[in-house]
Amino acid sequence: MTNTETMIREDVGAAEAASYAKAILNILDDVGEERERQVDSQRAVLNILEDIDTEKIRLESTQKALLNILDDFDLERVRVDEANIDLREVNEAMRGFIAVAAHDLRSPLASMVGFSSLLTANWATLTEEDRWKFVTTIDRQSHKLAGLVNDLLTLSSLEGGMLKTQPELIVLGEAISACLAACSGDTASVSVSCSPNLVVRVDPLHLERIIDNYVQNAFKYGEPPVQIEATQLGDMVEVRVLDHGPGVPPDFESKLFGKFARADITNMRDRKGSGLGLSIVRGLAEANGGQALYRPNVPNGACFMAILPIGEGPRR
Repeated sequence: MTNTETMIREDVGAAEAASYAKAILNILDDVGEERERQVDSQRAVLNILEDIDTEKIRLESTQKALLNILDDFDLERVRVDEANIDLREVNEAMRGFIAVAAHDLRSPLASMVGFSSLLTANWATLTEEDRWKFVTTIDRQSHKLAGLVNDLLTLSSLEGGMLKTQPELIVLGEAISACLAACSGDTASVSVSCSPNLVVRVDPLHLERIIDNYVQNAFKYGEPPVQIEATQLGDMVEVRVLDHGPGVPPDFESKLFGKFARADITNMRDRKGSGLGLSIVRGLAEANGGQALYRPNVPNGACFMAILPIGEGPRR
């Protein structure tokens, strides 16, 4: 082999080696680029996963918000249902009250008109006894009518926040005795347990109406013996009027002091009132800084209570 051939072969080998080296470098470049593409793809996948987690959190928050809204809707629906029930009860009570009030207003008016017409037309021929009987009936019915109108006006004042109170220091025992003396019915049989030194600070007219209502309630719906008890409880005085009748039906206790409340008791349907008395008692007690409450009188009967502010000293 000549030197020329040898040199040619060496040049060919060097070229092939250079070509191989270049190919290897190209492959390495491609591997690097592929690696970068994989890293970019991995980074993109990670970003997508982060976006998915973020979206998941947003969806969970939205779901919680929707659940809270649904809970609020359920609560509001319950409130609306309860309000509708209360409105139906008030409407029913109002219809019952209107029927009773119409009867209570019409009856005394009819009696007064009837007897006054008889007196006017037959005065000269009537005996003195008949005249006295007719006048007494008119007087009794007029007081009954005035009482109902007074209840309606008092309730209107309470509802409108217009009731005025003029509290005074009152010896409670004396006020109870005066109220019993003015009450209709056999109040002589009512027993009273009250310290002579017990003083309350309350509007005297309101106190009289509270006691009178409770006592009349005991006569009307309860049974004797009727008792009035008063004790001091810290800075308040608890006045209790107890009877030994059938008491208040348990399912009616929560409605007892409501407006137009009248329990549907078979053996007392002929003794129903307007349903305003106890509502007025509660309003008067609260207007004087107190409370009106009820609890059963064990073993039987009713116990109506008035919690009133104690006074610092008597005013006789």
